[in-house]
Amino acid sequence: MARVVVVGGGPGGVLLTYLLARGGVEVTLLEGRHDFARRFRGDTLAPGVLEYLDDLGLAHDLLAEVPHTRSDAFRWHAPERTYRLVDYRGASKRFPYYALLPQARFLPWLADRAREHGATVLMGARFSDLLPDEDGRVRGVRYTVDGQPHELDADLVVGADGRSSKVRSAAGIEATELGASLDLLWVAVDQHPDDPASSGLDLFARPGGTIALLDQGTGQWQVGWSIPAGTFASVREAGVEPLIDALASVLPWLAERVRAVVTGPNDLTLLPVRITTVDTWSKAGVVLLGDAAHVMSPVGGNGINLALADAAELANLVVGNGDPAELEARRRPAVEAEQRRQVRTEQAAAARNAAGDTGPPTVLRVLASIPGFSTLAARRSRVPMPAPEPAIAGARPSVAAD
Repeated sequence: MARVVVVGGGPGGVLLTYLLARGGVEVTLLEGRHDFARRFRGDTLAPGVLEYLDDLGLAHDLLAEVPHTRSDAFRWHAPERTYRLVDYRGASKRFPYYALLPQARFLPWLADRAREHGATVLMGARFSDLLPDEDGRVRGVRYTVDGQPHELDADLVVGADGRSSKVRSAAGIEATELGASLDLLWVAVDQHPDDPASSGLDLFARPGGTIALLDQGTGQWQVGWSIPAGTFASVREAGVEPLIDALASVLPWLAERVRAVVTGPNDLTLLPVRITTVDTWSKAGVVLLGDAAHVMSPVGGNGINLALADAAELANLVVGNGDPAELEARRRPAVEAEQRRQVRTEQAAAARNAAGDTGPPTVLRVLASIPGFSTLAARRSRVPMPAPEPAIAGARPSVAAD
């Protein structure tokens, strides 16, 4: 059975580590940070992903132990009306919702179960370089812990280290921007008991942009402003008052709370939205997944779910003694179809924002009025997952499950 090193402890990397360990593979996870704390990252688990975790015996404990909220709809709030664009209640019989879980709680929960199956999880282990053999095939990695260099041999190295992947760079794999029209500015503020009800996934339109309101069950709202791509310098120059005034126009009950914590641009977290592809997902001895292979826009909230689907597919290949390079053929078509939709959606959103249009795209306004459309849209967004290999499916969810 192969020895695998996974570089990067994001959702795809941690799930892959768990699945490989559960399937009997010797696997080591290298995470450069000393914890899994991540804010303003993809935290929405799709119904299809929840079904997959349920089939593995994980979903019940995950949802019981990790704080989260459950969103049964994606709503677009325009001044004239609210559009229920996606209704998840028909997307799954078992999980008719998206689960919003903070990565800072989900990832250590899953990493603990990977350790129970024998995985080695090294925190504070910073990837340095790939180790080639005499034929140029990758045979392992160099990394540092507290500044001390180490080497680790492997039959397969997996780059799961995100949009700025060092593994991808070391492998000489080129990334290409497909075009993104928006960036996001985020802040978290405390919730109050008398706050209005939310679907958990709400978008409030205003002339010139939109404001997202997310609820992950942590006792805080996540508030996100969309701005034209590359214009954060202009936001700095103008100050935060225009942002807070925009918030007050659509969420007046939240404006003063935000004003108390956002005194300047440095109190906001900038997430530059990117959509990228690569020339290849693999080279001899190394394979990429998740954002290392395909950076997704937050549009649709499925970047995390596509990374998890990559991990599930790659785990099947490794445990089933298949060719890891086949991951690209199995996953790239679905990823690129989603990216094409995201590029179209972002370009249309940028055009509407520039024109001061506060409604969703015209076609969605029309379709949203058709009975059953929002349910059909949810079924399309459920994110299908591959059935796990028997060696993975037949193993215990965790040692503690005995």
